[in-house]
Amino acid sequence: MTKTLLSVGITALIVASAQGAVVTQWTFEGDSTSASTGAGAASLVGDTTATFATGNAGGRAWNSTNYKAQGTGSGQAGVQFLASTAQGLGFGGISVSFDHRSSGTGSRWAQVDYTVDGGANWVTNFWNNNGGLSPHDTFYSFTVDFSSVSAAANNAGFGFRIVSIFAPVAFNQNATLAYGANAAYMRSNAEANYNLPGVGTGNYGNTGTWRFDNVTVNGTLLPAPGAVALLGVAGLVGSRRRR
Repeated sequence: MTKTLLSVGITALIVASAQGAVVTQWTFEGDSTSASTGAGAASLVGDTTATFATGNAGGRAWNSTNYKAQGTGSGQAGVQFLASTAQGLGFGGISVSFDHRSSGTGSRWAQVDYTVDGGANWVTNFWNNNGGLSPHDTFYSFTVDFSSVSAAANNAGFGFRIVSIFAPVAFNQNATLAYGANAAYMRSNAEANYNLPGVGTGNYGNTGTWRFDNVTVNGTLLPAPGAVALLGVAGLVGSRRRR
């Protein structure tokens, strides 16, 4: 009976460790880019600048601007977050979630790159938002799954960046202006269309804004090595007892 209770207790401990947890989070309250949970560093990519503005459902958010001029620098401007997944016992099953909003002249297409060596090298175009920032002036919630990237787990050098990119498909920016695939930024204003004629006269502008809130690195807490070993011992003892 004692052995059975020991096995059940250790199993419960390991299951609890495997449940999802917030590794690091930025909520930008107090107009700060410091992590509100865990440890990490937020910074700007390219020549972008940032202030703070109203967040998703209230509170505060990080509001970035000064992106690349039309037709230049795809994937070279945005925001960056470095967050160790080796905190405590370490975390696996990593995913990243964030709330993202664009102004009407900002790019509706965003790409996520990642690093596993603290930003020395980047794997680009790991994920894109499928142009999901339109209509503008609305927060959209996105999740990027890194569980297939084994190096993202239990790694002090993990980080990711969210950058603006050219639309990978042809589009009509307005009533008279059309662009081919991978040639230009598509504005978030719903007057820009893919298969229908565009509307109005507006175009993308590098002073458009991207706003971020609730940027979160999620993971599952790795069990202590001793707990796994104890579970094996308890199972072996229980097996022998039943025999």
